[in-house]
Amino acid sequence: MTARSSILDRVRIALANREVVAHPGSFEGWRPFMHSGNPTEQFTEMFEKAGGEVVSFKTQAEASLWVRGFLADFDSLSVGELARGRLNEDAEPDKWIEETDPSAAEAGASLAFGAVAETGSLIMTPQDGRRAQLLPPVHVVFLDQAKIYKGLSEGFVALKNEVLPGDNESGGLPSAVGLHSGPSKSADIGQVLVKGVHGPGRVVAVIIESA
Repeated sequence: MTARSSILDRVRIALANREVVAHPGSFEGWRPFMHSGNPTEQFTEMFEKAGGEVVSFKTQAEASLWVRGFLADFDSLSVGELARGRLNEDAEPDKWIEETDPSAAEAGASLAFGAVAETGSLIMTPQDGRRAQLLPPVHVVFLDQAKIYKGLSEGFVALKNEVLPGDNESGGLPSAVGLHSGPSKSADIGQVLVKGVHGPGRVVAVIIESA
């Protein structure tokens, strides 16, 4: 018997003798306050409190034009797989953003699956490319207003019901989910707050109202 088989046998025996407990039901989560505004207002407030930035546009074309102008200040850029079409909307092929490997990029653009209003978190899926989401120090994220969910459970239900090409084509949650609540921050060393330690130090959520 291998070590792996021995460990699995012990787990099976432990589970067989374990008392069956009823499912506790949907987890509502702890809320510091009940927001009186709509989900977009709550997401914006929570995201900005965490150090993120939010801009809104009526159409995808307006958002794309703004993001291309914003990224023009950086010498090297990465673009997530799902964000490529959004970023270059209405642009001629020869005007498309020239892309760099995320590990060498100064800034990057991605597309969020959606967002959670109560925590101010962007819901990021692996189809866009986790390296593009985490490595560039400046991260611009397209977000459709219609996919800003009031709570985490609502966002996960919607994500579970979404078919994501190349990942969960048979249904269910994707292989990985990232919840990005503003820029990466840490105060582990000397209790000094530092941004950009484990991910982007600047995150801009670009909300598209009509998408």
